[in-house]
Formats: sequence, C-alpha cells, structure tokens
Amino acid sequence: MNLRDVPDEVYTALADGAAANHQSLNAFVVERLTEAARVLTIGDYLATYEPPAGTGLALEHATAAVREARDAS
Repeated sequence: MNLRDVPDEVYTALADGAAANHQSLNAFVVERLTEAARVLTIGDYLATYEPPAGTGLALEHATAAVREARDAS
C-alpha cells in the first residue's frame, strides 16, 4: 500500500503506532482502516461498542455522554 498526500504528522503517528504494536506500517494501516470500516455509521458503532471491562459502564452511559457533548457544542 502506498500512502500519498498524508501530512507528515499523520504519517509519523501511523509509523509510531505501527512500531509500538510491532507491526509493519502496512499491517497497522490496514487494521485501522478495517476498524474504521466497521463503524462507518453511528448505528454500526453502537452495535459493536463494548464498554471497558470492570468500569460498570453500559451502552446507555456512553450514548448519554455522546449526546451531552454534542448538545453542548
């Protein structure tokens, strides 16, 4: 995969993320794109959302926080 027209700071962040995950840049970018494709709509995101383990949070808490932040802006 060739990355074109990627700002330097984005490329650096991707390269650093790949290194931190012991992955090639290509594998790291494909993994991130796969994640993005899964959540292209908020409905898809909500269907796949898993609250952090042991936090006591539920999907309703996350939804309320998103709505509160959206309404505040």
